[in-house]
Formats: sequence, C-alpha cells, structure tokens
Amino acid sequence: MLQQLEGILVDVVERVIPSVVSVTTTKLQRISFYRVAPLQGQGSGVIISDDGYIITNAHVVKGAEKLEVTLHNGKSFEASVVGKSSIRDLAVLKIDSNGLTPIKVSNSKELKVGQFALAIGNPLGLGSTATLGVVSAIDRTIQTRKMFLEGLIQTSAQINPGNSGGALVNTNAELIGIPTAMIPWSQGIGFAISVEGVNAIYKELTETGTIRTPWMGIVGISLNAGMAAHYRLPIDKGALIVQVPKGPAYSAGIKQGDIIISIEDTEVESMESIRGVIVSKRVSSKINLKINRQNEIIEKTIELQEAPEV
Repeated sequence: MLQQLEGILVDVVERVIPSVVSVTTTKLQRISFYRVAPLQGQGSGVIISDDGYIITNAHVVKGAEKLEVTLHNGKSFEASVVGKSSIRDLAVLKIDSNGLTPIKVSNSKELKVGQFALAIGNPLGLGSTATLGVVSAIDRTIQTRKMFLEGLIQTSAQINPGNSGGALVNTNAELIGIPTAMIPWSQGIGFAISVEGVNAIYKELTETGTIRTPWMGIVGISLNAGMAAHYRLPIDKGALIVQVPKGPAYSAGIKQGDIIISIEDTEVESMESIRGVIVSKRVSSKINLKINRQNEIIEKTIELQEAPEV
C-alpha cells in the first residue's frame, strides 16, 4: 500500500514539474553614492497557458528591473509583467514562447481538510523540488502591516525559500493554490492562494494590467455547530467577525463578535459565500447585510472601498 502511494506521488511530481518555472529577478542596489550593483532574487511560477502566460506572486517580482524565466528543460526567456496586484499577491508574466505545458487546475470548492498536498517549486534556483503535506485548513486570513490576504489554504507542506509563486497540487496533479507566505516562527505552517482567488482576477490582470479590488474590511471565520457550542454563540451558521480593521465595515458599525447571517438577501453559509458576493461587485457598490448581534437582528449597508495596495 505504501509503495502504491509512493508511486502516485512520484507520478504527480513528474506530471507537474513541466508546468513549474524558475523566476529570476534583477534589481539595482545602491552600494555607495557612486556605485550601484545588480541584486538577484529567486522565486517560482506556474505556466497557465501554452502561449507563455505565467502566474507568480506579486512580491516575487516587486521592484524588479529585469525578469528571466527558466523552464524545467533549462531554456531561459526574458519575461515581462502583464499585470499584478499587491493586495492579492499575484502577478501575471509573459514570455515569448509557444507549445508550453500549462498546469491543470482543480475546483477549489471540492477541497477538503486532510487531503494530501504537494508544494512544487524552484527554491534558490537549484532545480525543481517537492514537499509533501496535507491541507491543514481552508479559508484562512493573514493580516500584517504589509499584507492582507483572505481565503487562503493552510498546508503542512514545507514552503521553502524560493517556492513562492510555485504550485500547490493535489494527488490528481491539479493546481489547488499558489504558495505565498510562510510564518517563520511557526514550524511547518505554509499558506497558498486558492485557485478560486487566482481565477477571480486572472482575466482582469491580463486585460488591464491591474485590478481594483472591492473590500469590505472584515476578518471572519465560518461558523459550525462545534464552534458555536464552545463559544456559546446564539446560532451555529453564518460568519463570525473576529476583527474589524478601519475600513468600510468599521465605518458602518460592524463589531467584533457580530455574526453575518445574510448578504444581499442570501443566507450566509460561510466566509467563502461572503467573498463570492464581494468579488462579484465593483468598488463603490453598496451591499446589504443582516447581522445577529447577541441574538438581536440588525441590518447594515456597507459601501465597498478599493482595497489598499501594500
């Protein structure tokens, strides 16, 4: 049985590697008043189309004056940035090449906690590597002074330096996410942007070069019966607000501990259902919410703002 599992994992890696590239960035660093020197950085990318479009992280290409993409067969190409969004930490690159091997994309809505996940990338430009783990959690949020990312996949698959922008795949060799961040003080915790997040903005990035991201300004978690019982909440379905940074929701009077039970007259099953509505709207759109606040039903209207770039 172990040998059978091993064979499956080896097959996955062999199928995915042709779709994963190395991204080398060159920036000019001032070393004195009179001198500047080139500084190279390294990341990974994933081929998304056979005519040279590649997805990577925005932070991988930030500030780069020159980009070079190296395929698994060793061929290198100069790359250009077609579009990027820092707030989503995604960028689309283009190389002048055809007949490439695009990665197969999964349906992220079918993703389950406990599934195997493999992180495949090109850390430090040393060639393709693979690490194995599981999907530890879905629908995670990371917020720091420089980053606000929602709807992330948490995985125990090791995200090595240089793996940013690579591929997180399932055992069908399908892309489930783009590794984006690692918490350095927590052993073995990595995060990836789900393919749903990639699909939501890929077309707009390639067509316009940027994206105006609508933002409600909440950090929340999906409720379930166990969580509701543990925290003695009045209901066991909806989205529990755990943090409200200054923004649209804060201005509208949304508070920590509120439970969103309806958005645009549609019952809220999870944070994912809220995100689905938000990404379908435009900046300055108004959305209507029903909230359970300590068993009192409150209605709120929030005007979406453009998410701040980092």
